[in-house]
Amino acid sequence: MNPDPKAAATGTQSNTQRSYDLEQLDRGAEESRLKTQAEVALSLELEHIRGLGIPPDATLLDVGCGPGLLSAPLAAMVPQGRVIGVDADPKLLELARARAAAQGRDNATFIEAWADAIPLEDDESDFTYARFLFQHLPHPVDVARELSRVTRPGGRVVLVDTDDDAIIVEPLVPGLSELIRGSQIGQARMGGDRMVGRKLRSILHDAGLDDIKVVVVPFTSEMVGMRTFIDICLGFKSQIVPPEVMSPEAVAETLRSVDALAGDPRAFAQTNAYMAIGRVP
Repeated sequence: MNPDPKAAATGTQSNTQRSYDLEQLDRGAEESRLKTQAEVALSLELEHIRGLGIPPDATLLDVGCGPGLLSAPLAAMVPQGRVIGVDADPKLLELARARAAAQGRDNATFIEAWADAIPLEDDESDFTYARFLFQHLPHPVDVARELSRVTRPGGRVVLVDTDDDAIIVEPLVPGLSELIRGSQIGQARMGGDRMVGRKLRSILHDAGLDDIKVVVVPFTSEMVGMRTFIDICLGFKSQIVPPEVMSPEAVAETLRSVDALAGDPRAFAQTNAYMAIGRVP
């Protein structure tokens, strides 16, 4: 089954319904949030990835690579292999290419494409990785099938994402539950799913993968500080709340209240990342 060039060019369904579009957000703030998120999560993620025993000559596919924050470290893991980053945003891909070049990762290349129509041959990847992508997809099983298609038999597909029901903030902040619920409504309207973490196993199963396991990785304010935790976990959410669900003024006031927790010695916050690993039969 080779990719359909027309589908790759048009992006099929992903191009018609976008749950994540930097042009509709505060681009500078969002790029900063992505960078912080990657830097904080990188050591945790790479520890689990190394545990999969990836050989140094492997081909790795980083789907939804954004500005290449993970692609470059992955390229360092496979010095005799290669990393292919895939993203639909050409501006982010420019950043990814510049980052890889600055770090001397000439084994990292980047292509512009949607995740449901990757312009690669069947079985091209040994290991295919998608981090914080599936929360934005209206048809996640279709995308998982596409990731499986480009991954060789016996290779692994790894999905990493979150689930809003895992968010804990103490002391309780007035308006925070409404903000989180509003972001869930906003993302669902755009075709996304803020509770996708619990569904990653079933997504891989329905896409035909086997030997599936799910690893839960806690992420807390103790690890990064409360202000960084807030930036990572609430920065995107606060931008997608529909105004008729929660007014911009109410969102801003809630963020100010949450931000005040950074100076509260009693404060604690936690969420989880879910890493689902499946084998291509």
